[in-house]
Amino acid sequence: MRLSVNLLVFPLVMALGGCASPEQLHPVPIAGGKLLGIGPNSGKANGYEIQQSAITPGTQERQVFYEFALSLPPDTTLKRVRVDDISDEQASLLIDDRKPWQEDRRWHARTSTLDAADHRLLWIFTVTPSMRVYRFIVSDATDRETILYQVVPYPDWIKSAIRRRWGEKY
Repeated sequence: MRLSVNLLVFPLVMALGGCASPEQLHPVPIAGGKLLGIGPNSGKANGYEIQQSAITPGTQERQVFYEFALSLPPDTTLKRVRVDDISDEQASLLIDDRKPWQEDRRWHARTSTLDAADHRLLWIFTVTPSMRVYRFIVSDATDRETILYQVVPYPDWIKSAIRRRWGEKY
């Protein structure tokens, strides 16, 4: 089941991630009761581009982790990469990489394994589709800061598959 859920989620997330037209920003609710205008270029800025924002099954039955990746502009040295989930009333820190490793103009990281009881995963237990908004704050060696956003839709059937894997009956 681990492989099949992961194989279903990744293509779906990648396909749905760029549904907005180039001219429009769509308001998406974020932490603090604010609205953020999200469009097709929200995941791109200053030569950076978000390549991956996904939840993946862990090695144990009731565990998952998040994986994130960015492509980098040429000749960039990263100083820090922070990723927050800003989808709920309170933002949740997912990654604070103060010694980011990069290779071939790419940064990649994953969270530590999260148990199903982790408060950052409460959204999985709702039976309606979820829209998660991830904020990337990237600092380079010159202390230039770039903020990017990635919206990831999770249809109810994906969430249901995760819950079933966790032994839930709904």
